[in-house]
Amino acid sequence: MKRFTWISIVLIVFLISACSGKEVEYFPSEKEALDSFIEKEEVKGNIDLILTTKDESLLAIQIREDVFFAGELIEDKDGNYYVRRISDDVSVGIGASWELNTEKKNKYTIYFENDEKDANFLPFSNGEYSIALSEGHTITKDTLEFTNAIKDVEVIKGE
Repeated sequence: MKRFTWISIVLIVFLISACSGKEVEYFPSEKEALDSFIEKEEVKGNIDLILTTKDESLLAIQIREDVFFAGELIEDKDGNYYVRRISDDVSVGIGASWELNTEKKNKYTIYFENDEKDANFLPFSNGEYSIALSEGHTITKDTLEFTNAIKDVEVIKGE
């Protein structure tokens, strides 16, 4: 019985550590972290870096045609950088929105629209879409409240 318990504990610890996610790869500069991420994710489209009002660096990434996902550029306490995905791929079509959670546990909703002229929307670098970022998860709350979370936008990769 003791042997079974010991083997069970070892097996559980092994499974937990194996399922804990991908190993994070750190880089000494933002550029190196972004270049590695672009290569690994095989990004063919544009990337815009969105600096939020909470000083987080989010990435709006066009993986191909009208398919996008969101990422986050993070600087650790030692001054090293890494990029992580914070959403799945989303086919945008004429427009889409989805909710995001950051490393610092902040919540946002990102919006992509064709030809949106609202003051909260900024042009995405590919020229085909406008993008907005709202504080909070506004889709699941079913609210029209919009608090703009964009402080600045920088084109990281453009065509």
